[in-house]
Amino acid sequence: MDSNFVEQFTRHKNEFLKEMTRGNVEINFKSDSPADSKKMILELFEQWLLRKNEQEQLQLSQTTRDDTQSFDVFLDDVLSRAKKILSERGIKIAYTSLSNKFGITESWKCIRVFGSSNIYYRIGKTRPRKGPNKGREYLVIDLVMDGNKKQVFVPLLQKKDVIEHRLGTSLERELPKVEATGKYRLKLLLPYEVVRERNKRLAAKKLADFVEATKPYLNELGVV
Repeated sequence: MDSNFVEQFTRHKNEFLKEMTRGNVEINFKSDSPADSKKMILELFEQWLLRKNEQEQLQLSQTTRDDTQSFDVFLDDVLSRAKKILSERGIKIAYTSLSNKFGITESWKCIRVFGSSNIYYRIGKTRPRKGPNKGREYLVIDLVMDGNKKQVFVPLLQKKDVIEHRLGTSLERELPKVEATGKYRLKLLLPYEVVRERNKRLAAKKLADFVEATKPYLNELGVV
């Protein structure tokens, strides 16, 4: 028998018995239920466990919604700060907050710097399923260049070392299998503690620095 199952069963059983002792277990039997005491206890335990599971699922769902809304607000604040920083550096950015306009919660925000509709920046969160960062959650800033391999992506890679030196950190690419589908991005990964600690100032500065470090090279490649 699975030791994890036994451990969980014992934990739930002890919790159930405590709730019974406190009078918190609701008795809800059908009229034709057997009166056997052992079976009654088992049925009580089953009903209690089902209710407990439903409550936990509801709490998890609410927590997920709250976290998503909180992250959405965090991103809006970061973008507002980054826009101000970049404006002071002579760079204009544009973005649309669907949460502010329509009340739609977003986990990614797209940032327009160029007239090109398919080259843009975005900020969101990610948890890589493969590669060296597998399983860890990050705040990520992407430079999206999908479908522009020869014109933009490959030439920009020649400047990658210079950009990384300026930023003081390495940039990530998509996995080869993803790039093979025409998705070309450079990613700046930040530890998710930045979000948990609500460090909007740091996130905004990193976003602004990333845009400022990459934009001139993109302009040279004709992205305006």
